[in-house]
Amino acid sequence: MPHSVTEFIRFYNSPFSYWCNKTNKLVDEKKIDAKYKIQINASKLISKQLLTKAQEHEVILKDKYRISENLNVVDMSNKDSSNNVFLEELDKNPDVIFQPYISSKDFVGRLDFVKIVDDNIHIIDAKLSSSIKTEHIMQLFAYKEILETVTKKQVTECFLFLRDLQMHKVEFDEYKEIYAGLKNQFMDFNNLYDPETPPYPKKGEELQEYDDEAKKIWIRDNGLELLYRIQAKQIEKLKNNDIKTVEELKNTNLEKIDGMGEATFIKYKKLAQLLDDSIDNKILYEIKEASLNGLLKPKKGDLYIDFEGYPFLTIGRNFEYLYGIWSNDKNNNFTYYWSDDEEEEKNSFVSFIEKLLEHFELYPDAKFYHYFSYEISSLRRSAQNFGVYEKELEQLIEKKCFVDLFTTVNSSLLIGASSYSLKTVEKLAGINRTEDLQSGMESIQYFEDYFFNEEYELKDLIIEYNKADCKNLYLLHDWLASLL
Repeated sequence: MPHSVTEFIRFYNSPFSYWCNKTNKLVDEKKIDAKYKIQINASKLISKQLLTKAQEHEVILKDKYRISENLNVVDMSNKDSSNNVFLEELDKNPDVIFQPYISSKDFVGRLDFVKIVDDNIHIIDAKLSSSIKTEHIMQLFAYKEILETVTKKQVTECFLFLRDLQMHKVEFDEYKEIYAGLKNQFMDFNNLYDPETPPYPKKGEELQEYDDEAKKIWIRDNGLELLYRIQAKQIEKLKNNDIKTVEELKNTNLEKIDGMGEATFIKYKKLAQLLDDSIDNKILYEIKEASLNGLLKPKKGDLYIDFEGYPFLTIGRNFEYLYGIWSNDKNNNFTYYWSDDEEEEKNSFVSFIEKLLEHFELYPDAKFYHYFSYEISSLRRSAQNFGVYEKELEQLIEKKCFVDLFTTVNSSLLIGASSYSLKTVEKLAGINRTEDLQSGMESIQYFEDYFFNEEYELKDLIIEYNKADCKNLYLLHDWLASLL
């Protein structure tokens, strides 16, 4: 029985995710040590909308072949294809075959495009990615193997049609051994498949919808993976020194280990202590030697900004449907700009920038605080996409009007938590959210239900969530300033 190429790529990204998908089993939460009280979110990432965008991307190329290049395109996407049906279509000498479903003894898959050029066979795969990834090449290798088996002909060239709507040729030579090794691992895994025992999820794996399942295991086992921003290679070095859990790292008498800098080892040891000693919602922290130098105290005129974006409405970028602003003045007022379509999105962006520019005129020393780099990246993308206020935005950035509070937190604090997200760090300031909507992932789902399912009552909940993000950013800033 051949294996799906899609599952083969899932295995490449994460054997644990592949096992979960294959087994259809989830980790029993009753077996989890609740000591850390780490929130386990349901991360079902709106796969149907992502699939829709991928399909739209494929149609762009199909129409390009049909209309712009006037090629004969045979569409097999809705056919119960087989190797024989595909070969029959191939014998008719079409220019392009779209989404044939074919198989070899090892793999089965639906190829995006098979293109015939002067008796040569090319494979083109459409991806929403902005760059070529190794997983894309592994997928093309598998498709190439299937197609060569079925046609008895060599596939001469392979291409990726990426987000930039350009064709990118893939060179295979340097990846042959990687593919052969991966395929052997995949086949061995399935030959020895144990439906009761999952492979241990490693830090850095692309776990997709099984991210929370991995977290459950790490929490259950008090795994080193819980340490903030620790890498798989660092975990391996610790395990090679017989340090396998957070508690063991906390209690070790070692002051350094081979292959890891002394300062790095001490940092992780301290993080392990803080994490292991944190109880329920009481998260422990320490101020680093660098202190909070450079942090400005909140002052009148400061603004606190946060955006909500939906990733699947347009190809290649987020749809920024909500801009939120909390103003640090005597009224502590909240302003927001909501959008239901791209025209409104442009108007919201313009209104938001004009608000900042007008505010800067009134308060020349004001700062616009945000958390992580998303807001700046988003503003730059929108200015470029809409062709407005590019120069003015860059001037505000050059004047250092925007301040990322995450940079302060990350450089100044050691925190007993697996994440330094705003939702986590704000708890240090005694902030406990009461809103119905609690996470960015949920906000994406809520917007989808609002937009596609006409659940309009969810709009107010999303706005309240955004308001909480903006207000809590101010409260966090105020707390950080109290540490000076």
